[in-house]
Amino acid sequence: MAGPSPTLRPPRHDDVVPYTEFLADPEVAVWLDDSAQVPLSAARVEAILFRDAWCLWAIECDGTFAGVTSLYHPDLVRGIARYSIVIGDRTRWGQGLGAAVTQQVTEYGFATLGLRKIEADVLEPDTAARAMLKRAGFAEDGRLRKDAWRRGQWVDRFLFSLLHEEWRQRNQT
Repeated sequence: MAGPSPTLRPPRHDDVVPYTEFLADPEVAVWLDDSAQVPLSAARVEAILFRDAWCLWAIECDGTFAGVTSLYHPDLVRGIARYSIVIGDRTRWGQGLGAAVTQQVTEYGFATLGLRKIEADVLEPDTAARAMLKRAGFAEDGRLRKDAWRRGQWVDRFLFSLLHEEWRQRNQT
């Protein structure tokens, strides 16, 4: 059985309300950046989607908005950007959507933008995201111990990266 075939598209204004709702879901937000640990207004979400992003796409699956992915904090002198993905539609979790999106975004980052390295980080309890990054070829670079406060305790942050040459080797046919 084939995995999901997500479409990455520019965000639309009708994505603001569902993305605001996704970010308000404690099960979605808990493993996101510290800035997502407080309720975000629709105006702030609109700014994230339309003004604050460098390379940001809405994730659409089967015609339905499912989340957002991005390359952000570019350091073009060093050829590096950071990767993020938020699948807010929890009915899509565990179906391979994250892997499919990650493949598309890393291809864009390396083949189109000419990046040298893509970095990502994951909080310790998010084992699904860690496994997805590893399956996509990201190497675990290290750990920041007790770096984020979640659910009443300090948790570790794992740092990952994927180099252009590693991506190219994995994607040679």
